[in-house]
Amino acid sequence: MPVSQLTRAEQVFRRWMLISAWMYAVSGLFFLIAGPHMAWVFNDLGDRLTFALGVVLPAYPLPADDREGAFWLVLSLSMMAMITYICRAAYLDLRRNAGLVPLLLLSKFCSSAIYLGFFLATGQLAHLVGTLTDGPLFLVTLALWFPASRGDRFLDRTEEEIYLAAGETLAPRGGAFEAGYADFREESLKDAQRLFAALSPVALAVFRMMLRFVDLLPIFIIRKPRTFRRLKPEERLAFLNRLEHSPRTAVRMTFFAIKLDVLLPLFNRPEMERVTGWDKPREASS
Repeated sequence: MPVSQLTRAEQVFRRWMLISAWMYAVSGLFFLIAGPHMAWVFNDLGDRLTFALGVVLPAYPLPADDREGAFWLVLSLSMMAMITYICRAAYLDLRRNAGLVPLLLLSKFCSSAIYLGFFLATGQLAHLVGTLTDGPLFLVTLALWFPASRGDRFLDRTEEEIYLAAGETLAPRGGAFEAGYADFREESLKDAQRLFAALSPVALAVFRMMLRFVDLLPIFIIRKPRTFRRLKPEERLAFLNRLEHSPRTAVRMTFFAIKLDVLLPLFNRPEMERVTGWDKPREASS
């Protein structure tokens, strides 16, 4: 796809992918040359900071020859090669290779979180350096990818799945009315584009985050190892009922915002007006 057809957010993210590809490629070469000595350097720096600041930073345990073994170096180099490839592929054709970007985010999230966990457990400077390196890289990549991930649509494909799952749960066939959301799902989604078009970029970003938030909540609220869109219909209904009556105001407000944005396009359709009887002329009051 020509770069001119990409959205502004996609163009910004694409440039970041070019920078990232070179950064990870050079880092891989650096690890190959200096990797066996890095932990020794961190330990020496930790000793200096301990002396200067009075903050105890335990040394990272080293092998007998004071160097890390080649076993872990091979794994780190293979990881750098993989994420370099991902960044290059995203730069060359962002929309075609968009599915690779979550793998990059997963890699940076895991390394950041695990480094942080090790630092909190051991207090070693080497793990703190890892956290302060991969953590910002993960956050910057995520912040730039989120607005770019939807391409020229208002919602990306995953968010559309969440949106449609909410509609089919809130307005099922044979519920309050014989017809349900499933009978007009594509039409309602198309009508919803006009609603999304009226939102500011910030409001649309907030709504997308709400959808993602609700999609992950079942893991924490009903202890199901599945996202909202992967739950069975009866499980989704029970889950939304819990959100509606949650003691947490933020959770309830999120539920009502999604409910309004999902059902408004549905009940604005002429077909639903006939189903509900809203198309009948009102009798003049006497």
